[in-house]
Amino acid sequence: MSEAVMSDVAVESNRVRDLVIARPCPNCGAESSEAYCPKCGEMMEPRVLRIRHYLQDIAQEILSLDTKFFNSIPALLFHPGFLAKEFVAGRRKRYLSPLRLHIVIGFLFFIALGYTLRSRLSGELHDTAKREQIDSVFTKIREQEVARGEKPSVPDVNEFQNVSEKINERVQEVGPYALLICSTPVFALFLWLLYRKRKLLYVEHLIFSLYFFSFAYLIAIPAILWLHQYLIPISAVLFCVYLFFALRGYYADRGLKLVMRTLASIFACSFIVTFAFVISYALALLIGHALGDIPSELHGTINFQ
Repeated sequence: MSEAVMSDVAVESNRVRDLVIARPCPNCGAESSEAYCPKCGEMMEPRVLRIRHYLQDIAQEILSLDTKFFNSIPALLFHPGFLAKEFVAGRRKRYLSPLRLHIVIGFLFFIALGYTLRSRLSGELHDTAKREQIDSVFTKIREQEVARGEKPSVPDVNEFQNVSEKINERVQEVGPYALLICSTPVFALFLWLLYRKRKLLYVEHLIFSLYFFSFAYLIAIPAILWLHQYLIPISAVLFCVYLFFALRGYYADRGLKLVMRTLASIFACSFIVTFAFVISYALALLIGHALGDIPSELHGTINFQ
């Protein structure tokens, strides 16, 4: 065998030996020659990563999110209760987790809501007749307050527009989290009481609640963006029908009890979502006041109508 061939074999042998040498896990310190630590599951990467490692990780995260998102949306829309059943059964790799999907759709929902509110407010204030009418009402209220010896608390039209836009921005920022904290856990608690004889864990009801509210916010987006006279009732009907089949599929509910539980759940959802929106608005005002964006004396005069 020639020296060149022997040299190549030696180099290859050294490379293979380097690959299989056990090295400490960067997370727990356990020695391993595998790609992943057998003790804690951490990837056994070199201490100093090259640029390609970061690029590979970023590409993998983006592709994974896109793939899971586009797998999740059709399943969410057309198979009521399916995603919740898959998640509880442990089949989770192809779909977004209920929490991540809920937050993503929640942000889209509040972006659409903020856009619609800004458009309506801007349209009304750019209408000369409506602007003069609003200014006249504000002026009359200020004069009445001065006559009573009070400090005027009602803004002029320009200040009204600026503060309303600030409130919209704050609502978009805190809204998804307020909905997540206020609506889904409360509805999950309601379901736990409604199906208490099933002996399911609270978290199983919470998973169903997260996916269900993700659907509700998703179908509400077109109605919010266009405010068409038919879209709002169509969304309401879809909401009710979807809830019926979601309860039927996830809880294997049937018959008159399913109808009664669906009606009870619809009323509960309506109350819970209204409460969550009130909390979102209140938090937006508090945060805006704390940051100096919204004067406290204007809280009672600003609304989205």
